[in-house]
Amino acid sequence: MLFIMAIAVGISGYFTLSDSVEEQSRLQQQSMSPAFDLITEELVKPLHTAQVIANTQTLRNLMSADTIDDSALLALVKRMSMDYNMTFFVASETSRTQYNSNGTTLALKEGEVEWYFRVKEQPLNVAAALGNRQDVHIYFDVKVFNDQGQFLGFIGVGKRLKTFLDAFDRYKDSFGYDFVFVDNKQDIVLASDPKLLANGKRILQVKQLPWFQALTPKQQALPSLNNIIVKTPDYTSLIAQIDIKVLRWKMYILTPLSSRKDASTEAFTSHTSFVVLIIFLIFVVAHLVIRFFERETAKKHQLDPLTQLHNRAHIQWRFDKIVRANQEASLIMVDADNFKKVNDTFGHNIGDKVLIKIAQLLQNELREYDAIARWGGEEFVILLPSTKLEEARIIAQRTCSMIASHPLSVDNIDMFISASFGVTHSPKPRSLERLIKVADDALYEAKHAGKSCVRVHES
Repeated sequence: MLFIMAIAVGISGYFTLSDSVEEQSRLQQQSMSPAFDLITEELVKPLHTAQVIANTQTLRNLMSADTIDDSALLALVKRMSMDYNMTFFVASETSRTQYNSNGTTLALKEGEVEWYFRVKEQPLNVAAALGNRQDVHIYFDVKVFNDQGQFLGFIGVGKRLKTFLDAFDRYKDSFGYDFVFVDNKQDIVLASDPKLLANGKRILQVKQLPWFQALTPKQQALPSLNNIIVKTPDYTSLIAQIDIKVLRWKMYILTPLSSRKDASTEAFTSHTSFVVLIIFLIFVVAHLVIRFFERETAKKHQLDPLTQLHNRAHIQWRFDKIVRANQEASLIMVDADNFKKVNDTFGHNIGDKVLIKIAQLLQNELREYDAIARWGGEEFVILLPSTKLEEARIIAQRTCSMIASHPLSVDNIDMFISASFGVTHSPKPRSLERLIKVADDALYEAKHAGKSCVRVHES
């Protein structure tokens, strides 16, 4: 009888432990998707956004010029800041000036701006650091080189620590895990506990944390703290560690262990090893996601080298966003009238400058959320999200009249030039090619109606 009871107790204990592990597994698996989003959105995306932009030809051309165009660099970082809702800057080696997305500049003088000269001499092409003591940000600095490998300066992207803190709060409330990110100096860069964050007056080190001090000297010296249970007077936690090699950071995940589950701690430890493996795999998968961000960023920042307007790839990217949001949209095709005559009379150099003037006039008439691109030659495309046909027609008519009445002065040559406009609209656009075709038909009609006018075709 005692033997049967012992077997029954053993089987019962086995299933009790199994149920506990299965429940813990379910909760951990449930937490993996937010962990992936958290790491990708808050760390991987800003870093690789800066890396992709560092390789764009537009930025390289501006930074490799013999004389730096201050206004062009300021306009570029301002546009990137609006697109990504992050802080951007460019630090130029040629002008020894930092151009900030808020419109300010900073002279990069040795002895006054320490970070530039320190990071410049580091062998790595990527650095991360805290900055802006009044409103602490984390900055990802990426070196920019020309095609010959010459150092041109840095592109930097920054996010307020508050945005990280808000994200950590949401994750911690849902799953109970704590995070601590430590740089290669053992300084705490990010943490889910707001008391650990830099506040403009001090930066804590990991060795100051109670759980780290509770480790034995041998454990503290280990290169990895995976699957170590640490006990302090206030809590018991399981530690997992992830190395972020590109930044030379470490991420510690602290999982609280309840005293009521001490009987299943061994099983829980084993299963947490599996979770750590999953998180490692998430970092691998993140590289695939990064490629997606690279493609999106490349489309977003491809510019026409003459007019500095966006090109076709950007219009396609903006159109895809409209389709995903299930929004209505209008589209305007614009063509400069008699432009061949300008080239034949004054030469292509003057013609190019006239195109730049027309591009500026068109851009000045647009709303903040509209998109404009040079489509080719003297043709331009304007994409108007959430805009009805009549509203698009009014915009086109106003712009048409403005261009026709606006004298252009190019190299001391005064001239008037007009443009024809074709307008279309779709309540639920599905094909950019279709909208372009209908707008182009309307533009053709405007050309044959005497030019310098607007014609409308419903899609």
